[in-house]
Parts: sequence; structure tokens; C-alpha cells
Amino acid sequence: MKNDIPVELLLRWRLARAESEAPPAPRAARLIAEARPWWETWPERFQSLVERLGRVQIAYGHAMTEPSNPRTGYPVTAVIDHDGQELETFVSVLYFSIRDRRFCFRFHLTAAIQPPVESFETTFISEDGFSPLLSGQATRSVDNEYRVDLQVSDELARTWGGLKVTDHMPFRLILRSGSSINNG
Repeated sequence: MKNDIPVELLLRWRLARAESEAPPAPRAARLIAEARPWWETWPERFQSLVERLGRVQIAYGHAMTEPSNPRTGYPVTAVIDHDGQELETFVSVLYFSIRDRRFCFRFHLTAAIQPPVESFETTFISEDGFSPLLSGQATRSVDNEYRVDLQVSDELARTWGGLKVTDHMPFRLILRSGSSINNG
């Protein structure tokens, strides 16, 4: 037995069925709330992490007794928000590049978190005013190395464009794991 149903009719039937089974579209207010950065959604949590970040000091000297890894750059202060706990640490800059407003940043996390966190929501905080500059996903590559790849504003591209791995970075980091993201 052969049914000669046109493909167009079959596709229309499938579309109608998918529309009837689909959940309702989210309301505009919910979409706007979800688009807000986390520091606006949870300002008290953000303020707490920024205050903690501001208290962290790193002593960095050129004359060290142990030979250091020549691949690492200037240490950057960081606070990790993982499973409701805050951990003060620093990251070593491995790669820093801005080309055509594309920001590529690789770092080695000095704190060992077990089990390793596959990704962090990374918020770059200005060292001057401790205000958020940008935020993006840092994905784990090997060991405790993470990479961030973001589009940045023209202003940030001009300001950071000449920085090298070995330069003092004009930012600090807040690294938030998935469990912290879901809980504020």
C-alpha cells in the first residue's frame, strides 16, 4: 500500500504538533531578569566577594629562591566561589591577547580543587574601582589551566591591547562554579 502524502503536508503536520507540545514562551520580564549579570541580580553576594578580593594581597618578587616556571606571567588575585565557600588564591597568566576586539586569556589556577571544576563563570574586576568589567566562561583545558575567549568593547581593547603576559594586570578575578551560580 502506497500513501502519496506530499512532504509539505507532512512538515506542516509535524510543525503543528510541535507547537501544541511546546511549553509556553517565557514572559518578557523573566527574559530581562535572566539577561542581567549576576552582580546585579545578587548585589550583596557580589559586594561580599569584592570585599574579600580587595583584602587579598600577593607578594611578588623577582628574586625567588625556587626557579619558577618561565611560562607563567604576573600573578592575578582571585576569589573562588565554589559550593558556597570562598577561597582566596591567585592565577598565573599563561596567555593574554586582544585582536579585533577578541580577548583570549589563559591562566593556571594555583588552588587545587577536587574534583576539578570544568568551568567557571569568570568576572573581571577592575583593580582601581573594584567594579565589574566583563564576565565570561572559563573552560578547563588541562590540569588546572583555564581559557576565556570573549568579545570586548572598543574601549577595553584599546586599554588592554598593549598588555603582555608579564605585565601587571589591571584586574582581579571572581571565579564562580556551577553550584555557586545556581545558588546566587
